[in-house]
Order: sequence, then structure tokens, then C-alpha cells
Amino acid sequence: MQPFEKMKEWLKQESALGSPEPNRVVLATAAKNARPHSRIVAIREITDHGVLFFTQSGTKKVAQLQENPFASMTLWLPMQQRQIILDGAIEKLTTTNNEYYWQTLTPERQLRFCAYAPTSGQPIGSLADIEGRYKKLLDEAANHEIPMSSCYCGFRLIPETFYFYTLGADKFSEVILCQRHPSGWQKSLLSP
Repeated sequence: MQPFEKMKEWLKQESALGSPEPNRVVLATAAKNARPHSRIVAIREITDHGVLFFTQSGTKKVAQLQENPFASMTLWLPMQQRQIILDGAIEKLTTTNNEYYWQTLTPERQLRFCAYAPTSGQPIGSLADIEGRYKKLLDEAANHEIPMSSCYCGFRLIPETFYFYTLGADKFSEVILCQRHPSGWQKSLLSP
């Protein structure tokens, strides 16, 4: 099984076991000075080319991805006691791609994004400020299509490596490494 398919299968199994949000990953980035930073993002789509996620343009993670277009993702699947780590290059999505994915969001999610995205990662007086912006946007958007926020941007992680861990409680953990090569993916079993 190819690594993207294996990842999709493990996510499907985690969802079937009752995990409410199995598509949340820890995204780790680093600035040019190699100072790392991590946070949780949602996977929007897994294709044979990479893993898509979206964020706000003014954030620390976006600044780091522009300085150093490489990242690592860690996906923890607690119901199965498994994790997947992906390391690779980052590709910024085009405006056309962003528009497409923006249209797949519900109007409520679009409005919430528009309310908090302009100040994401910046000091605010209180959450009431964002709630006020949301209510104002809700009134303005009544019976109208919500245009894509200028802060909405997507990225694709193009993995060079996948690590698939199955943790063993009373036996050794299994670790499978999949590495991208010009001829395709090469698989190795690693010592835990």
C-alpha cells in the first residue's frame, strides 16, 4: 500500500473507532535561524501529491513557511495507538486553489474565519471584539455570498518521508519508514 493510501486508511479507521477529529496534526515549522514552532492544524485533503491545510496569512507559521519552505507534521491516532510523521517541502497554493477550497466551507465557517483571521496571533482586548466582528459580518452577509478573505491561504506539504508507528503495549513497537525516490516509494522496517 502506498503511503498516502495507508495514511487515509488509518484516518478512516480512527474515525470509525469514534475519534471526533482524526484529521488534526501538529505542524512544525522553523525560521531561517532554525528556531522551531509548532501548532495544530486541520488536514483538508490528502492527495497523491501531498497534504493540504489552510491558515491565516499573517501568522507566525506562514512567515516561517515563506522563509523556510519545509515542515513536519505529526498525526496522533490515540484510538489505535498509532502515529504518522511526514517530513517534506511546502508549496503555497494558488489563488484559484484557495478560492475553490473557500467555496467548500460552510457560510458559518467562512464568517468565523473572516472575524478572527485579520488579528490572528496578535493581542486583542477580549474575545468580545471578535464576537462583535462576527455579528457585524453576519448581518452584512445576510442572503449574500461571502467573498474569500484576503487572509485565507492554503499550503501543500509534499512528503519526502513518512514514518508509520504502531505502538506496542506488551511487545515492540513497529516503525515503517517510507522514503520518496525517483523510482517510487521505498519502504523499510526500523528498529523502534
